[in-house]
Amino acid sequence: MKPTQTLYLLAADRDFRLLRGARSELAEIAHRKADDYPDVHGRDAPPPSRGQSGGISFNTTEPGAHEAEERRRFACYALEALEKEWAKGKADRIVIAAGPRMLGELRDQLPKALAAHVAAEMPKDLIRVAVHDLPTHFADLPGELSGD
Repeated sequence: MKPTQTLYLLAADRDFRLLRGARSELAEIAHRKADDYPDVHGRDAPPPSRGQSGGISFNTTEPGAHEAEERRRFACYALEALEKEWAKGKADRIVIAAGPRMLGELRDQLPKALAAHVAAEMPKDLIRVAVHDLPTHFADLPGELSGD
């Protein structure tokens, strides 16, 4: 019997990685950064405006609004890459690991066709963890996932 193949999406606000394989034999298949996408990395940031006193001011009515919008856009790109990789038919299930804010964004935008295949979500930012160290982070996953 062949080992179950899992497609892993590891995401943060500025990076995402896709890995595939059995938990103990993972291979990275993609690593993208926000800078790879012109509408995410800040080129389209709203310019500062002139205040009534003539000094430069920034929109403070919505603190973090620009960062949240960039996170939303980047999550779209991460999910698009996940969807394309899933369509290749080389994986049996999906695991998503991301910090809490990014995980929430991914969850909100996850296509229904992919949601049915998500076996686990982890509120952990694992983007900087080396591939050979990742299996220990997945050891706590429930059920059959931990036995791969």
